[in-house]
Formats: sequence, structure tokens, C-alpha cells
Amino acid sequence: MAAAWHSTLDLMLNTKADGETILKGLQSIFQEQGMAEPHRYLATYTNKTGSLTNLRIYSHGLELLDLQSYDGDAQGKEEINSLLNKGEERMKELSQDSTWWMRRLPPIVPGGTIDRYWPTADGLLVEYNVDEVVYDEDSPYQNIKILHSKQFGNILILSGNVNLAESDLTYTWAIVGSDGGILCEIVELKLKMVTMIEIDEVVIAGCKKYMRTCGDVLDYLKGDCYTRFSTIPHGSFSD
Repeated sequence: MAAAWHSTLDLMLNTKADGETILKGLQSIFQEQGMAEPHRYLATYTNKTGSLTNLRIYSHGLELLDLQSYDGDAQGKEEINSLLNKGEERMKELSQDSTWWMRRLPPIVPGGTIDRYWPTADGLLVEYNVDEVVYDEDSPYQNIKILHSKQFGNILILSGNVNLAESDLTYTWAIVGSDGGILCEIVELKLKMVTMIEIDEVVIAGCKKYMRTCGDVLDYLKGDCYTRFSTIPHGSFSD
């Protein structure tokens, strides 16, 4: 599946800035790349390779420069980086002492074969350097995904909610480490007998194979000092 490469450069102008002058001053940069056509305070430029630029200047001073290109087009990426560099230099020249701040945001890459973006419980969007989907199954209660990240190892995601990763070793010691992590920690205490009741066997199946921070306690229904068994929950299921 194709992905788009979406890059953003934004800055805030103070009341001294003339948005129309800045807009006109930037036009030549895009026209040199064969992009057209400008409008007052809002300009959209496209070229034959499919790259697209939106330039928007708001009356209160916010200026947004968004650039998009096809992710698989190396030339398109170089073109976008070149436009960002030239746009940043030109805006500094045109705005001079009227710029409060300017920043370049990392590119957003929607539409790829693997989703990099996952919301947090408080509505923030986090990007993970995911390179592989190693497990994707539906149980009667939820969707279970395990994604591989170069930074965090395998990540367990239940119905779109990130639960934990193999790198969460401190969290493992403190609480769970993965489904089975509590059992792993309790077994280390060498108690006489531990009984673990599992809610969703599909989660256990995925964690048993791909989330090995809990050792081998999920490999067997019975061990020297523990027993595992599943139960069917009544009522609604909640992560």
C-alpha cells in the first residue's frame, strides 16, 4: 500500500508582518519546481510528479507550509527537503524581525502498510518506529496485535490501545511485563502454589510466542508451583 510523505514548516509572525508580501515572495520557489497556482493568502502548488504544497497565512500571523510527496519516490523526498530549506530561508529574509518563532516538524507518513501512529489514553498521537506486524488476531472480546519496533522490541496492542513492550523491563518487575508477567514474578518468589485465571486465550497465545519477557510460564498449563486455566467472562469486556 502506498504512503504519503507529509512535511510541515510553520512559523508565527507578529503584527509587523505583511502576509501578502511573504506569500508573493515565496511563489517563485514553487514556480521553479513547476508548481502552480497561487491565491490570496492561500496557495496550492502541484507538479507532474504528484508533489503538493499548501501555503496558508492566517490574519493573526500563523503561517503554515505543508508539503506532500509519494513515500516511494526518492526524488520526491529530495524535492520536498529542498523546498523546505528554500522556504525557510526565504521566509527568514521576507519576515526579517517580524518572526516570533519558526520550526520544522518531522514528516507524517499516513497510508503505509504498517500503521506507525497510535493514540494514548489521553488523546495524544505517538509514532513508533514499527517495521513488522508479527501477530494480528481477533478474539471474541478484542483485536490483538503485536508489532515489532526497532526501539522497543515487540509491542502488545489491544483494540488499538498500546499496552506494553518488551523493553518495559522496569514495568515488568513492578507489575506485568506481558500477560503472564505477574505469574513469572510470583513463580520467582517460590510460593507453594499459584493459580492464574486467563480472560482471553488469544492474547495468551500471541504473548506466549512473541512477548518472551515473561519467560516460559505461558508455555505450559501446569508448572512446579502454578496452574493456568481460562474462564469465559460474563457481561461486557473491558481492557
